[in-house]
Amino acid sequence: MGLRQCFTDHGRTSMLILYSLPFSNYSAKVAIAINVKGIDHEKRPPPGGYSSPEYMSIVPSGTVPGMDDDGVILSESDVINEYLEEKWPNPPLLHGDAELRGKQRYLSRFHDFMVEPNLRALFPHLVPAQRDSAFVNDKLDSFNHQVGRLENFVDPKPYLLTEEFGFADCAYPVTFLLADLMFDVFGRKPEFGAKISRWREHVDVHPAVAPVLEISEATTREWLDGVTGGS
Repeated sequence: MGLRQCFTDHGRTSMLILYSLPFSNYSAKVAIAINVKGIDHEKRPPPGGYSSPEYMSIVPSGTVPGMDDDGVILSESDVINEYLEEKWPNPPLLHGDAELRGKQRYLSRFHDFMVEPNLRALFPHLVPAQRDSAFVNDKLDSFNHQVGRLENFVDPKPYLLTEEFGFADCAYPVTFLLADLMFDVFGRKPEFGAKISRWREHVDVHPAVAPVLEISEATTREWLDGVTGGS
């Protein structure tokens, strides 16, 4: 099967389908972008479950989020958001000249590679019997360190780099919510500087963000109660 066939021969659909899970912060990144652009879409859980053969027959990576736009199959949140930006350019998520657009892309990657992985690494340690306190504190400290670095990269206007809601603004809201909830499980609090705290106050009530946060908080709290035994 050729590459083009692999990515397109899964049936034609009249509406964009976002394969996602409500507690996935990468799914939330795409859901926020879709909300900003007002794209008609349908959210579906991955059929058969995450990485199932059934789902991988549609989205070869087996990861969420996955997208089916009239037979165009994509995965990875930034790839999907770049596609959405090109196909539905208004309202834009990438603003300004090439330099500013590059910085917006960089901040989204910074989330994916430097900030979020510190929380993901702690998922097994949410189970009290599997908890390594030294490892937990190292990852919590690393998260705070990377958020401190982020503080040096941004100048909220009120969004991270621009006056209008942008590409990088999609990445952080649900991850920072997850940090609030996970740090609490471990008896600590995340350290958000003045710039990021001000940005959060503004972005969390944005009409494209608030409903995603509401769903994410409810499902994440339920998930955390399940894995921690309510402790």
